[in-house]
Amino acid sequence: MIPSRLVRTVPRETSDEVEAYWAHATALHPTWQHVTLRDPVDPAGFPHTRHLWGTCESGAQLADLIRAEYLYWHGGVYLDSDVEVYRSFQPLMVNEGFAAWEDERHIPNAVMGFEKGHPALSEVIKLAVERHFDGTWAAGVGVTTEVFTGRDDMLLLPPDSFYPYHYSFKDAYQTTQARERVKAAHPWAFCAHHWRHSWK
Repeated sequence: MIPSRLVRTVPRETSDEVEAYWAHATALHPTWQHVTLRDPVDPAGFPHTRHLWGTCESGAQLADLIRAEYLYWHGGVYLDSDVEVYRSFQPLMVNEGFAAWEDERHIPNAVMGFEKGHPALSEVIKLAVERHFDGTWAAGVGVTTEVFTGRDDMLLLPPDSFYPYHYSFKDAYQTTQARERVKAAHPWAFCAHHWRHSWK
């Protein structure tokens, strides 16, 4: 089973919105361990990727490396800082790993859960290192899409599970009222990624 641990990685300074999302997520999982990896993160626990941290083209690329390697060594459920959790991830914890499609083409790493040492994470780390200088997207979502597709050792959920509205429509969902409508229209969703696109 996936260990009962919520994980996020954030810059030194965060917004009130980010902290509100995290407070709500942790409140929905009161007995879990809550881990915040805040910049500057100690590189001692990241032997596979720390040599590349100083060459990341964006904070998102750094976060991609940190999240994958942290989950590899420890396991848990990772959440991007712009993810609003609707309900507990507990029903998914019986799996070896899980993620969700964003659409018919891509599997993001914004929300994912894995057992410690899961082979998919080992592959993600390996490819992210190999493709590091190809850029944030190629070494991030490009890698998770390639590695996670077609596996029988993890659960891949449909888009509405974690991404109830597509990033291409994000401008229409900036108000509290619009987001509440999304939540009400997707009672099966575990969370919503609000597409802040920090990597751009």
